[in-house]
Amino acid sequence: MKATAIVFEADRKAILEDIEMPSPTDTDLIVRATMTGVSVGTERWALTSQRPEMKYPNIPGYLGVGIVEEVGSSFEGINVGDRIFYFACRLLEPYASNSWMSTHVSRAVVPNRSPADWPPYVCKVPDPIDDASAAMAGLASVSARGIDMIKVTSADLAIVLGLGVIGQSAVQILRAKGARVVAADMLADRVDKAVAAGCEAGVVLDGGPILPQLKGHVPDDGADIVVDTTSVAAVVQQFADLVRMGGQILLQAYYPGLTPFNVDALHAKRPSIQVACAQSREAHEYAQRLMCAGMLKLAP
Repeated sequence: MKATAIVFEADRKAILEDIEMPSPTDTDLIVRATMTGVSVGTERWALTSQRPEMKYPNIPGYLGVGIVEEVGSSFEGINVGDRIFYFACRLLEPYASNSWMSTHVSRAVVPNRSPADWPPYVCKVPDPIDDASAAMAGLASVSARGIDMIKVTSADLAIVLGLGVIGQSAVQILRAKGARVVAADMLADRVDKAVAAGCEAGVVLDGGPILPQLKGHVPDDGADIVVDTTSVAAVVQQFADLVRMGGQILLQAYYPGLTPFNVDALHAKRPSIQVACAQSREAHEYAQRLMCAGMLKLAP
């Protein structure tokens, strides 16, 4: 079986290429891709040699949606004609060992070998969710999995820093769990989208100290929850100013290299810090339930 793939051939060089796919086994699905989503952060890092575990050439992508064409005899719970989300597919060398990503292919050989707590995974897509939102739900599930690592109550005030898809999803999921949310980004269009999605307040940042810019929305002693999706060191350095005594910090971004962290400033605040990574089938299905209920909207 052949497929057309997006290939990161070298640093900052992406091409379209026809490739040979591996022969399916009885534990595989064959899926005709209808939409694959781009994780702007992860794939940018990979394209610019900033993901050390990825080598060239590699096939990026981990947000695949498609129609099942064949089902291996040992693959349970999925039928021909089902529309599914899939995190990964099997590839031949040289691509197979050069990256954990793999979904930007026109026809995918999707394995059924997912541990309970780590991708790859497969899940059915409910009819009300369009293909583009179904693909981006993979990023919403990153937010959902991270937020599951902290405790959220209806009394909490949360700050979400950075409003890409993961940040936008975090805003809406925190709201669904009852928290009040202040969303902040340096791009006005992103802030406007977060406000339209229902956050308590949105602030366009100017690159200076963050807490003074949140005045009127966040107490001087900080918020109950701080969620960072930026990975920007200058933002990380301000966590002690932004979190209240005994609050919670969720590191929801990818932090390449070494990020300076002011432990001394955090020492007096005694916050809980969680470091999130990746997604899971459970978090993805939760995100889809929120989408079907109209509580999580990714199309904008």
